[in-house]
Amino acid sequence: MLTYVKWAFLALGVSSVMYTIVLIFNANPSIKQVMDVAALQAGSKITNPDMTEYNGDTLLWRLQAETAQEQGNTVNLVQPRLQMVLASGEIVPVQAKFGVYEKAQQKVHLTGDAVVQYQAWALSSPSIDYLQTKGELVAPQDFVLVQGGIKVTGKHLRIFRDSGRLEVLQGVHMQIEELP
Repeated sequence: MLTYVKWAFLALGVSSVMYTIVLIFNANPSIKQVMDVAALQAGSKITNPDMTEYNGDTLLWRLQAETAQEQGNTVNLVQPRLQMVLASGEIVPVQAKFGVYEKAQQKVHLTGDAVVQYQAWALSSPSIDYLQTKGELVAPQDFVLVQGGIKVTGKHLRIFRDSGRLEVLQGVHMQIEELP
């Protein structure tokens, strides 16, 4: 009798593993995404992580990086790339050398020559934050905006995802250069 119970449990275990494999391959996310999420949860270093947030079928933002490693409530990122999607559908890309995603605060902090493409403007700043709950890109330090022969400098710039509006809170200085 004990032999039959052992074989029954072995068959149940093998069928559970097979069923799990079938579910993984038939699920919407690819197997690589499933493995990346599992690696992040385990605190391992993963390559090409991809974090996204949707509102229904509408993409709100996407965060990718060369590598990532979870440490408690934060995810450290190397060569992060963030895309904030405005309500109009326009994509505002951001690149930096390093980043930290703070899960509890729902905030992405990008540092190291952060560069943003906003409409026809190129924005550069030592750091850029993306506040997920507010849907805002924030350059809390000094920034430089350049388009053609126009250069705008200041401090504390915000770009709002819902309206697509850009706001500067301190020290705006504009310089116009003649183009050859």
